[in-house]
Amino acid sequence: MELILTNLLLIVLGGSLGSFASMLIYRLPLEDVGISLFKPRSFCPVCKNKLTILQLIPFIGYISTKGICQACNARISPSYLINEILIAALVLFIFYTMQLSDPRAWVVILIVMCLYVQSLIDFQTMHLFQPLSIILVLSGLILNILTGFFTIPLDSLLGLIFGYGLLFCINEVYKLIRSRDGIGSGDFLLLAGIGAIFGASAIGPILLVGSSITLLLYAVNKEKDRELPLGFGLGIGAILYCLLFIFFSNT
Repeated sequence: MELILTNLLLIVLGGSLGSFASMLIYRLPLEDVGISLFKPRSFCPVCKNKLTILQLIPFIGYISTKGICQACNARISPSYLINEILIAALVLFIFYTMQLSDPRAWVVILIVMCLYVQSLIDFQTMHLFQPLSIILVLSGLILNILTGFFTIPLDSLLGLIFGYGLLFCINEVYKLIRSRDGIGSGDFLLLAGIGAIFGASAIGPILLVGSSITLLLYAVNKEKDRELPLGFGLGIGAILYCLLFIFFSNT
């Protein structure tokens, strides 16, 4: 019985975090001064009608309405439900791999959430939200300096420097050849945050996976002139690296 309750608690927690992630993905890129993280209450993105209490409940809200706004009958993107399911699965994995009482597990949840939100924002808008990358930098440095969880402090600091500097240098070379930026500065800071978390030694594998994901998107995308969301690939690659690291570290 205790195991069932624990699983339900983790699923509810994951669903709530997934719902929060959807809100961040939608609101952070907005330039509308009337919409912030704190106001107004969640609403239909089409008709702006405020959602009911039932619609705000993770999983149940989307399923009960069959993904249709009850006010305007507009179809709501299934990405909201997908975010809740994926984040819930990540929470279950992390807390089953690590101890629920381990404060480091909560920092890992924060890191994964930031990476996930950054990835989806970049995928949808081709922009990254800099404060989230700063959170990644600080989380990585603090976690590794205090506990050495992912890597030793020196490697974490070198990862921060190397992560930013690598993409910066690549972009400078590109600018010399093409007279324009090829990589956004947001990607510099994102990889710096990833380096601060996992260390300089992890940047190569994560950059390889991230670049491969980005190129795969380009291959399947019909609009070949569209810019490539490198931040999306880096974020997903970092999440995969994180999951593999904690799995092998705790087995």
